[in-house]
Amino acid sequence: MKKWVVSALLVCLATGSLLSGLTVSPAMGATTTMKRNSQVSQPVQKPVHDMIVFNDYQVAGLTSGGWNWVKNDEFILPPDTPLDVDLTQTTYGSGTNVNRHKVLLDGVELTALQGEKQATQAALKWQVPRFSIPSSQLSAGLHTLTFVVTDAKGQNSTVHVRFQVEAQNYPYIYEGEKAVGESIPSGGTSAIFGVFGSKTFSSKVPGTWKLTNKATNTEMRSVSGTVFSSGSLKTGQYDLMFSPDDGSLSPWMVTIQVGLAEIYMGTNSTGQKLSQNQVITATKAPSTVQLYSPFPGRWWVNGTGQTLTDSQSIEVAIPEILAGMTISVTFEPDQTPDSTTAWMDTSSTIQIQVPGTPEACGPATATATMDVMMQSNEKSSMMVERRNLYSSDVTVKLYQNPIHLIWLTTAADHIEFGSEADDDEGPGVWAVDNVVVDASKLNWDHTALELSSYKPGRYKVNYYSKREPRQSWCGYVQVIEDIPPVSSSPVCDRGDVGTVPYPTPLRFVTKKGKEYRDGDRIVVDSKSDLDDLKELVLMSTHVENKGTKRIILDKTVKKNRQYVHVPDLVWEDGKTLLGSEQQYGGGTIESSNEVKISYNDEVLMTIKQKHPDEDEDFSEENGVQSLNAKQFIDFQDGKPGVYRIKVTSVMGYRTCEVLYGSRSYTKNTDMKEKQQTMTLTIEVQ
Repeated sequence: MKKWVVSALLVCLATGSLLSGLTVSPAMGATTTMKRNSQVSQPVQKPVHDMIVFNDYQVAGLTSGGWNWVKNDEFILPPDTPLDVDLTQTTYGSGTNVNRHKVLLDGVELTALQGEKQATQAALKWQVPRFSIPSSQLSAGLHTLTFVVTDAKGQNSTVHVRFQVEAQNYPYIYEGEKAVGESIPSGGTSAIFGVFGSKTFSSKVPGTWKLTNKATNTEMRSVSGTVFSSGSLKTGQYDLMFSPDDGSLSPWMVTIQVGLAEIYMGTNSTGQKLSQNQVITATKAPSTVQLYSPFPGRWWVNGTGQTLTDSQSIEVAIPEILAGMTISVTFEPDQTPDSTTAWMDTSSTIQIQVPGTPEACGPATATATMDVMMQSNEKSSMMVERRNLYSSDVTVKLYQNPIHLIWLTTAADHIEFGSEADDDEGPGVWAVDNVVVDASKLNWDHTALELSSYKPGRYKVNYYSKREPRQSWCGYVQVIEDIPPVSSSPVCDRGDVGTVPYPTPLRFVTKKGKEYRDGDRIVVDSKSDLDDLKELVLMSTHVENKGTKRIILDKTVKKNRQYVHVPDLVWEDGKTLLGSEQQYGGGTIESSNEVKISYNDEVLMTIKQKHPDEDEDFSEENGVQSLNAKQFIDFQDGKPGVYRIKVTSVMGYRTCEVLYGSRSYTKNTDMKEKQQTMTLTIEVQ
């Protein structure tokens, strides 16, 4: 039996009948034997890859029997190395033969590498020109390259080659002379903030350091060892490479960038790059402006108080009140402890122009007042030069020789006595010539501007209260480095002129906070409607006595000056006693008010200051705290009709002028008055 099987097998092998009718397909493109019959007399041949070479190392080839062999996982590509590919492939056909190839990396076709060749030959063998795959496309780890060859009939053959890209094995590099702390990754940027500076680097393993000027590509320094000092580098970019002596370690490189920190518009470095002190314009007010730096640090916005630390970006708030102004945004990058630029100004500043028109310098819109304080030298006392300056287009001239210290402040007492004294309008945003002021020119709580920090000259000053934005001040101040001029004619002294009042509207305020102004009418249907009128408080502009102040009789005298103490009177808006009078001996301003109550045009009562020669229906020596409207209506038994409360407020201020006539000067002083009236109507049904 066994002999028969062996004999039969030998016969089959000799005649070929065992393979008759079967297809023999080599692994990757070989000769295919077809079943013999009268229709097929020629063998059909598929495309084939003859050879694939990676960086001069063959990874795939063809056996003598037409089978492809592949060296998977044998080829290892060093890090940061491009992959050069040499490819030889053959296609078969008659007439015009086509040899076409394409390449896929990890299943994704690299369309830039596809190619084709045509020729009128039966076997078209093509050695494809060498092509490269850049290292940027080859991350560390396993990858598969797929090669497909196709002929004119669309037949193809495919070879897959799996290979490995070696991960970088960088040495650990540190900033400073000691190799401690956080290591610096290769390929990054190490910044030196300033116009020049130096840095030191260290490694735990020995090697060679090479410093190159990036702009000129010239080598500046080459040092062997574990520590490298750059030396003094000026503004620019430099490449530092460290090649370890240990061949198993990869070369390490970093870019040293010397200069001010970069600032971009937006939230990343794709925005517009801004230069030092560049002016950009906000879209509108209010709005925000986004700024970004590649380095973390401290941001602050001059004047507004907006700050941000340890941040790469800031959203600058643009307030509406700063329309027409320029805001400065400063960025100070974080410095490394061993930085040699710590003593230099390494900050970058951007100017933001706020669209719009600045507020006009008029007391109608800018209602705050300012004081001026001066100190002649370090040993002299701080003196009040001016009080209650209202907003005006008129230039205030300030003389000092030499210029030592001049403050423009919301409250002189606050500068002199500190937080114990009222700061009036309080901390604010200050601007000089429409540019928001740096905090270095303000006092500790931003209630005063140091005018002496500017050169002598004329400046426009704006102030906006942070406590109450509607409280603002605008005016022109001229600082003159000289003594005040001495006039040969009579002059108006400080005691001859009072501050002009700019009053707010008269109004009554109820206990619940409701306000009634001139022309308001109250309709009363029942007695319960009168309950809210039991305590009407008068609010008006009036004189307040802050005590006494010392003034110099003659400022042109430097020695043996003579002083006089006068009442320290100011205009204030707030609660005012009804029927009160504010007059003080030697004062330059005064105020008073009187109240008349009538029923159907018949005067029922007058409230005014009591004088010895007058006998009024109702007089008070110091004034009345509040008015009980319900009470005087009740006195009329609540009769229907029209009751009127008329308030007349008088504000006086001393004026002085020097007139020339008949070849001589005459000094005239006078007390001028401003008057306000208010009528509140109560109609009882």
